[in-house]
Amino acid sequence: MNILRSRINIQDYHKEVGLIMQSKLLGLDLIDQTDVKNQDPKWPAFKKYFLHGASHHIGWDVHDVGTIYAPITVGMVFTVGPEIYIPEKGIGIRLENNVVIKEKVHLDLMRNIPIEPEEIEELMNQK
Repeated sequence: MNILRSRINIQDYHKEVGLIMQSKLLGLDLIDQTDVKNQDPKWPAFKKYFLHGASHHIGWDVHDVGTIYAPITVGMVFTVGPEIYIPEKGIGIRLENNVVIKEKVHLDLMRNIPIEPEEIEELMNQK
């Protein structure tokens, strides 16, 4: 599933990500259907654990300003940074990739960066 794609705008993308996060948080029993039913549309229930947006433009400066209204186009570069913070458990997880938008399959600029604990430990233990 490639929801960050050309021809949609970042606002629509964030709405789609929000629905995915809502589904995942329901599956983890971190929120329930009552939370969803009673949510404030300006601050959906998933925002309790998914505090930031899922992506932002990258340009010459890491947080280059890109318009949230214009469609995403092929060649743009974005972070893809899903996260979940569970304050009551004292944990947070955030993984961030950088991708170049392509027509079909994006170019993952972070594809060779280790993210699995074992891979990171192996890299740290190299001399």
